[in-house]
Amino acid sequence: MSPTSTTLYKPTELDDAAAWSAYRRAGVASLTQTITLRSGDAMMMRVIRPDDVERLREFHARLSPDTIVMRYFRAAPVLHEREAWQLTHLDYDNRMALVATTGAGDEERIIGVVRYERVSAMEAEMAFVVEDQWQGHGISTILLARLLDYARERGFERMVAITLAGNVRMRAVLVHAGYALTSHYADGCLTLTLDIRRDKALSDARGPALAS
Repeated sequence: MSPTSTTLYKPTELDDAAAWSAYRRAGVASLTQTITLRSGDAMMMRVIRPDDVERLREFHARLSPDTIVMRYFRAAPVLHEREAWQLTHLDYDNRMALVATTGAGDEERIIGVVRYERVSAMEAEMAFVVEDQWQGHGISTILLARLLDYARERGFERMVAITLAGNVRMRAVLVHAGYALTSHYADGCLTLTLDIRRDKALSDARGPALAS
């Protein structure tokens, strides 16, 4: 998911039939719900699906160059169909993604994505990106909270994000995620690790903690 990540897990590429089978088997349609942002705007939260290939490509095309670099560490104005296929055809266990959308049917648009990919038995790498005009509204915070719950329910203990040191928004979201957070800086990148074990959750009274 990032150019500096290493993984012992090798994801299996799924065709349409296998991806839809995984979707039904995981029962993830039940995660669909309406979310309300700080601004009062309402939108849909759901898992990404195999039929989201073009929606994801259109979402990527609306991102600014700066947002793309913060997410992918490089200029990538076009999300190619093969890449979008890989990002939408998941098993909902080793690889999982939630999206925020507006509209319905043919008018539905993805405006935010948060995802994880397993890197070891109890650790996954996570990433998220929100369309520029919707940044700062709390979308990534809401999606991330649900994704972390989902990951913990499946036995994950640590979620790692690798980001450019200048990605202040991502760091802020993780600092306020409600779990102990450690960070490591090297070669212009920050590696941020959340300990999502239930007994490591921080109370509201304690507030978020950051250790280096």
